[in-house]
Amino acid sequence: MREELEGTEVGLSRRKLLVGAGLFAAGTLGIGVSPMGVLAGADDAQASAVAYPWPYKKLDIAEVGKLAYEGYYPKLSCSYATLKGIFPLLAKDIGEPYRSFPIEGMQWAQGGVAGWGTLCGTLMGAGLTIGFITGDNAETIINDMMFWYSETELPVYSPGKSAHAEVKVKSVSNSPLCHLSTTKWMSKAGVGFKDPRRIDRCARVAADVAMQTAMRLNAWASGEYKPEHKTKYSITEFGLTAQTNCTECHENGVPKLVK
Repeated sequence: MREELEGTEVGLSRRKLLVGAGLFAAGTLGIGVSPMGVLAGADDAQASAVAYPWPYKKLDIAEVGKLAYEGYYPKLSCSYATLKGIFPLLAKDIGEPYRSFPIEGMQWAQGGVAGWGTLCGTLMGAGLTIGFITGDNAETIINDMMFWYSETELPVYSPGKSAHAEVKVKSVSNSPLCHLSTTKWMSKAGVGFKDPRRIDRCARVAADVAMQTAMRLNAWASGEYKPEHKTKYSITEFGLTAQTNCTECHENGVPKLVK
């Protein structure tokens, strides 16, 4: 009977009563605590209290790349893989808030946001990481990441014997957008989207971005980071925040805006 009640309103009320009792006891003792702290324990309560920006310790770049590459499989989510290369290491070295951060919640960003081909999911993972850690410096570092991604022949990372496929081709996207980055590489490699080589290419790019993120964070942590680029957009010139390479694909289809 007890097991049957757990899924009913009676069971729900019983659980509410237990939570309420815990809160009442904490209040009686003068302890500030949240309902989640009562249910999940002191570690989770501590995680919610970590100040922004988050603490950081320098990372081993090679280890970051290895974890990110391996993290791409079997989820096939580049955004998840980028975080997978960084957060577990910080969880080991620092603890909270990295230990309890649910990086699985970033899987939606794969394929340029749920397969829409917009901003590469690796850059979203990088941006989230940099934003939490560097605070007011985040936009400067992320801006440099966008340039690096757009101007670099990718992938650079090589997993060696642990490779899932042989990937020899590299390409420059001239854009941070998933659909341009991926299709330019596919066109140069002569393979389709579901080809194992394209899949492994994206796994390697996730490793590249995770490593590049860690490299920049290491430099920032040492006080040695120097911005490499000015922001690419110009409201004065274009009338909005924008890239300058739209005509590569859209030619005369780019909307004309009132400045």
